[in-house]
Amino acid sequence: MTTGRVVMVIGRVDTGKSTFCRHLASVAIKRGLKVGIVDADVGQSWIGPPTTVGMKIFTQDPAPALFPDSFYFVGSVSPERHLLQTTVGVKKMVEAAISSGAELVIVDTTGLVDGPIGRALKSSKIDLVKPDHVVCFQRASELETLIKGVEANCRIHRLETSRNVKKRNQNSRRTYRQEQFRKYFSDFTSLEFQFSKLRGQRTIFLNGRRANEKELENLSEIVDDKVLYAEWSFRGLFIVTVDRISGSTARQLCSYLKIDELNTNTPQDFQQLLTALIDHRGEPICLALIEKIDFSKNALTVKCKKNAAEHAGAIQFSRFRLS
Repeated sequence: MTTGRVVMVIGRVDTGKSTFCRHLASVAIKRGLKVGIVDADVGQSWIGPPTTVGMKIFTQDPAPALFPDSFYFVGSVSPERHLLQTTVGVKKMVEAAISSGAELVIVDTTGLVDGPIGRALKSSKIDLVKPDHVVCFQRASELETLIKGVEANCRIHRLETSRNVKKRNQNSRRTYRQEQFRKYFSDFTSLEFQFSKLRGQRTIFLNGRRANEKELENLSEIVDDKVLYAEWSFRGLFIVTVDRISGSTARQLCSYLKIDELNTNTPQDFQQLLTALIDHRGEPICLALIEKIDFSKNALTVKCKKNAAEHAGAIQFSRFRLS
């Protein structure tokens, strides 16, 4: 493979994709190339922590790196319900690698290749990234339906999965993720951020107009529960109550207020919630774990890098919580 700048590696779980990526990178580095590896396996990532698409530049033999040169926060350990974020993350990280001077970019991917969702994910990545080469690890002809749909746009390399590849069960995968998170947050510290210092991303929260005390009282009467916090958006409402409100109460609130979007929460929903801090240029700083949120003080406490407070301008929310 002497030509081409971007190589994407696809295949089911436990087919040897990551091992191949490291070997290919080592060969290229020995030939004097600067190599960027993009790890899009959000559940079993070896570049960057789980829930992210990570990118790192290598000029010597590649090794697992918990802190990448750049990352994109997907916010889940599975791409299945996060196809858009995963695909965008891969595209942005490939661009970041090229901008950093990578002469060869290798994209390691998840094992989600089956069914309409798997085919949509992989074909969308290929369509957006436009790799010069796609390396497919398959047993028999299991990926041919996917491959034939994209082979007109890139060079396809069909490789048979080695019988020596070790298979991992769900428990080992879960243990690996937990250990990666433990290492990632081990040297972080707790910092308090005022709501006014951060913009929210992927949510109404921290972007709308904050409800005043009178509005909170009125909302509390409607839902028959104490409303601790609320923000208004255009035909939408973000609301935090002491107890979780029922579906019928939520529908009643939407009808009464004539709103189309209602986001209901309790304080417990934010405990140990995984987020990402973003700087004022829109670049990621680090993952952050919400430890406490105080709606009376309009402040949240997160576990994050020690210098994050100096640069953070936004926070990206997910629905992924760590135990």
